[in-house]
Amino acid sequence: MNPHLRNQILIGASVGLVVAAVDKGNQLKANAKKLEEEVNQQKARIDQLVKMMPSDADRGDIPLRIKKLADAAGIDVTSWNFEKENAQNPYYIEYPVKFEFRASYHAFGQFTSLLSGHEKIINLTDLGMKSAEGRSVFPVRVSCRISAFVYKPEPPASEAPVAQAPKSAKPAAGPAEKGD
Repeated sequence: MNPHLRNQILIGASVGLVVAAVDKGNQLKANAKKLEEEVNQQKARIDQLVKMMPSDADRGDIPLRIKKLADAAGIDVTSWNFEKENAQNPYYIEYPVKFEFRASYHAFGQFTSLLSGHEKIINLTDLGMKSAEGRSVFPVRVSCRISAFVYKPEPPASEAPVAQAPKSAKPAAGPAEKGD
């Protein structure tokens, strides 16, 4: 084969490889921009959700806020006790409070409706209802756990890798220092 023709073919193939690599680089760059925009949108969404969670200062006010909601619904809070916090989730700490109420079925339904409209994220679990003994204005005894979830600002260690420079990398040479 003619050496000049062979060189032309090799140059053409090399140009094709370079063009393909440039196209791939441009596509990766566009994808990176899209991913960066998506990450920023998700961070904004997380910030909105964190604002909906009670703060560490709010969690101590839960019994008072629950009492106000109960009063508005016409039910009686007979007792409440703070329970042990649950910090097993990497993103939040659960602070449960055990409550006992005396209520009518309708009034307790109103209470749960008010509770669902609370401006902060709280959760009602372990609901138990028993008929009250005898005739009473409050025919039902209710027990439940109401929890506040406080955001942990530090991310889980497994999801926050720290970028480190490769060990073989040498520091950039700076200007030489003059001795005094």
